[in-house]
Amino acid sequence: MKNTNQKKRNLIILASFCLLVILPIIIVLAGNKKKINESARPVDRTDIPVAVSVMTAKISPLKTNDQYPATIEPLDQVMLYAQNSGMIALLDLYLGKELKKGQVIGRLDTRILQINLKNAQIERNLAAINKTKKLDDYNRARDLFENNAGLQVNMLTAKNEFDNAVNKLENSEIQIRLIQQQIRNSIIISPLSGAVSAHMIKQGEFVSPGSPIATISNTAAVKVTVFVDQQMSYKLKTGESAVITSPLFGEETFKGKINYISSVSDSNHNYQIDLLISEKKGILLKGGTDVQVSFNTVSKKEALQIPKSSLINDSKDPYVFIDNNGKAVTKIIKTGIIQNDLVEVLSGLNEGDRVITTGQINLRAGSTINIIK
Repeated sequence: MKNTNQKKRNLIILASFCLLVILPIIIVLAGNKKKINESARPVDRTDIPVAVSVMTAKISPLKTNDQYPATIEPLDQVMLYAQNSGMIALLDLYLGKELKKGQVIGRLDTRILQINLKNAQIERNLAAINKTKKLDDYNRARDLFENNAGLQVNMLTAKNEFDNAVNKLENSEIQIRLIQQQIRNSIIISPLSGAVSAHMIKQGEFVSPGSPIATISNTAAVKVTVFVDQQMSYKLKTGESAVITSPLFGEETFKGKINYISSVSDSNHNYQIDLLISEKKGILLKGGTDVQVSFNTVSKKEALQIPKSSLINDSKDPYVFIDNNGKAVTKIIKTGIIQNDLVEVLSGLNEGDRVITTGQINLRAGSTINIIK
């Protein structure tokens, strides 16, 4: 009995000791939890002014320019090819030489052709004599046959020989004309006025038909060639104007007019557009110069526009904050064209609304704002 009472007293002492140790810990933890909860509680900053900048939504003209890299090219440029085979006997060409259309600039060696021409002329004369003789033979055989003094087979034979003589004469005349044309083709003539921009053959070299001799470029009139995507190709029309610029010319701009729009795309689904430059403003534009072409594809006399910096992109709808008597108010808007730093607003705002352009990160609906002048 005595042992049992002793055990109970020991348990009571142990429990009292544990309670004295654990209770303060529980009290401290409970206090810390309260502090944590209080620190995590959102602070109402609605009445704390947020520094912002504003700009008034205005209606103003809207123009958009789509810019593409392009290249200046000669309006006329041709590759000069040899039409006959032979050695170049004369060639008065050098890079930069100015030529006139129809100007003789060289010729091939035609000595063999001249010999062939003389032989063909001799053959033609002999064929003409033979034709006359065969015609007499045919007329004689026909008269004999018609007067029952000759055989029909003799007349037909004479007729056949006469026809062959006619054909031979015609062939010899064709051969003469062919050789004469070859001699004319041996003369190298400039097909247009311009300057020699490439020179591939020298005097004394042998060429074959189709061998390139030189490139002649006329830069008195130039064009700009640009390749645009298929969407842009359907927006453009021949006769429309565009602005042409280049860092080479500083602030100087040129006006180009579309004179060609390709109806078939290249392998990259781009379409070729050519523009004529009507006024070069005293600048000698050179082929191969890199420029930029700006097409004015959209133009509106009136469009409500706001700064791009004021736009906040939401997962559903874009919106902005506006100033409503010192309070930030959200406005969901529908946007249109974005041009440089301005955004077209199709709906959701009115002209004169004061749109907040900076400080939005610290705003929520109803926040007090302090407008920075």
